[in-house]
Parts: sequence; C-alpha cells; structure tokens
Amino acid sequence: MQWPKTMRKTGPVMLRLALLLVVLSPAILFGTARFVLYQAEKTTDGNPYCVQYASQNSVARYAPVRSLWELTFVAMQARYLSLGGSQGRPYSLPGVLVVDKNDRTELWDWSWRILGWRPVSGGARQALRIEAACTPEPDFGARLPVV
Repeated sequence: MQWPKTMRKTGPVMLRLALLLVVLSPAILFGTARFVLYQAEKTTDGNPYCVQYASQNSVARYAPVRSLWELTFVAMQARYLSLGGSQGRPYSLPGVLVVDKNDRTELWDWSWRILGWRPVSGGARQALRIEAACTPEPDFGARLPVV
C-alpha cells in the first residue's frame, strides 16, 4: 500500500516537531522554575526566604521545595475540593513564599495567572490553614538541585 504524497511529507515534519518538543520540554519546565525563583527574589527584596508547595499527600499541607522540579508548573499546582457540580473550591495554593522580615513572617502565594507572588491575607491564611513548613534562608534558590 502506498501513502499519498502529502502523507509521505507529513511524516518527517511530525517527527521533527516531536523531537523539537522533546528537546525543548526540559528547558521550558526548568525555565519556569527559574522564573518563579526570580520573582521570589524580586518580591523578598534581599530578605531570607523559602518556598513551599501544595503537597499531594494531604489536604492543606505544604512541603518545602527541595529541587527546581518542585517549582515547575507540573508540580506546583493548587489542589481543589469538589463537593459535586462543576465548580470546585481551592483548598490549597500552588506555592507559598515564606519571607523572614526582621520582626514578622510574611506569606505570599504564587499565581500562574499573573505569573507573580501575591500577599496572603489573614483570612485566607486561616481558612486554608497555611503555616510555614520551611525555614527562610538567604539565597534559597542558589542551593536547589535540578531534581
């Protein structure tokens, strides 16, 4: 059986596109992780900080980020609770930035929609039971391994 001429040309193009995506995927993933860290450093203005992300293991629990992988859009996602219907309510934030400011600890949440950190209000902090699960340190992002 012979493939039509257009199908014979499409095969190599699709293969090249697939190979390009395989090569670029890690760069895109870890590029977003570096961007999240860049935004964290910009937000903290030189103060010690750390980042924690929504744990997949339990409701409203956060785990300290231990690698760049955990800062990618694949790993750092909000968890939702659905009680039926089409609407779900968030019960966790994708990521929480913990900033040590001399006399207090500030919490910021990551938004993939605005690609930046927003202050967590006191009400959201109580409702979502957000606590600092990591210890802020200077140059937090510099010590993170890739995986």
